[in-house]
Parts: sequence; C-alpha cells; structure tokens
Amino acid sequence: MGRWLAPLVGVVGLLTLVAGVVWAELDMDTMGGVPLVGAGGVLLLAAAVVAYTVEGTTRRRDALPHR
Repeated sequence: MGRWLAPLVGVVGLLTLVAGVVWAELDMDTMGGVPLVGAGGVLLLAAAVVAYTVEGTTRRRDALPHR
C-alpha cells in the first residue's frame, strides 16, 4: 500500500499547494488561499515521511549477496 500511497499523497499535496497559491494571488481581498497552501505543504511533508518509512522498511539490508 505504501508504494502507491506516497506518490498519490505527494501529487495531491502539490496540486493543493498550487491551487492555494493561485487562489491567494487571484483573491487579493481575502486570505482564503493561505490555509490551502498550508494544507498542501503538510500533505507534501506527509508524502515524504511515508516514502521514507516505506523505503526504510522494505529496503534490503545487504544489497550484494555473499559469496
């Protein structure tokens, strides 16, 4: 599950971040896009943590076989 979860969360986080930045730039009267930017940043951070955890738990300790 982790192999596809990290990229999916990363893509969703990146799209959320971009949408929040665009919203914040277009809507100068309110600060409505700022929480969306924060949510996108948190999702990107969560994707990095998931990817690091999955890679750490599934990586083989000894990449080269012993002879």
